[in-house]
Amino acid sequence: MRRVIQDFRHDALTTFHGLPIFSFAFSDPAALEPNGVPEDIEAWAWRVGADEYDAADGEEIWPVFLDTVDTTRVRALTLAAWDSEMSGEDWDAYTAAVIAAADRFPNLEALFVADLPSEMTEVSWIEQVDPGPLLAAFPGLVELGVRGAPSPDTEPLVHERLQELTIQTGGLPPRVVRAIGRSKLPALTGLDLYLGTEMYQGGADAEDLADILSGAAFPALRHLGLRNADDTDALAALLAHAPVVARLESLDLALGVLTDTGAAALLAGQPLNHLRRLDLHHHWMSEEMIERLWQALPETDVNVDEALLQRGGTRFIAVSE
Repeated sequence: MRRVIQDFRHDALTTFHGLPIFSFAFSDPAALEPNGVPEDIEAWAWRVGADEYDAADGEEIWPVFLDTVDTTRVRALTLAAWDSEMSGEDWDAYTAAVIAAADRFPNLEALFVADLPSEMTEVSWIEQVDPGPLLAAFPGLVELGVRGAPSPDTEPLVHERLQELTIQTGGLPPRVVRAIGRSKLPALTGLDLYLGTEMYQGGADAEDLADILSGAAFPALRHLGLRNADDTDALAALLAHAPVVARLESLDLALGVLTDTGAAALLAGQPLNHLRRLDLHHHWMSEEMIERLWQALPETDVNVDEALLQRGGTRFIAVSE
């Protein structure tokens, strides 16, 4: 089963690319004493940048990291804030600095952009940029994660080796969804999109998702996550007849607003018993529907944690504000 970037709710990552995080937030080399940094560089995912509000800025931290750590041994890198006071901004400056140093990371396999907790910035405040130039700068990447909606001007992505792509948002602009569907990522096996809500520029519909759902976009795809959507029932109805599902090992509709209506649509559509995993956690399904899912898919790992129906009140996606 593929590795999945951990759910985003409020916190920064604790692991990435199967590795624990080491937070490098030092702007003064003297601050590294007495413990210094880990010697087993390959065994860590390095989180570089401001990790506290109104602390040292990434502009000061990044050159210290480059001068202190043997970056030729870094396999996984996550980027914290560039500007500690306006942590949702300046991603153009940070990505430019990373691209300028790309030749110093010959073994980089995984990159996560904007690894920021909600205490530093709400996810909808992150002013993300087109990730295409970063991908182009690192031809060896196999995993890319982005927190915050990329610019609506994002172009289709092109990369020969990328296997896993995750975009975590409170609202992913439909134009960006279409651009992803037109991307040239022949090695992509896992795609997780936090689609979000129209309130935060989300609202992708069947037409926006058409290239992905048809199966034409990514011939190697084995996992599809359409997560954190306030129209999860409509997505389930689309997936019930989407050609891409037949080739998947794992399908994920977690963190959204799934009810009995959407689950019934899934069960009434094409067979799902080839799936190894169906992730539906954070949902509004009844106990009766959960039992129907288990009975219909006895060999599938069906995750129905976080049943919220009994709580009543307004239904909500997991990642917003």
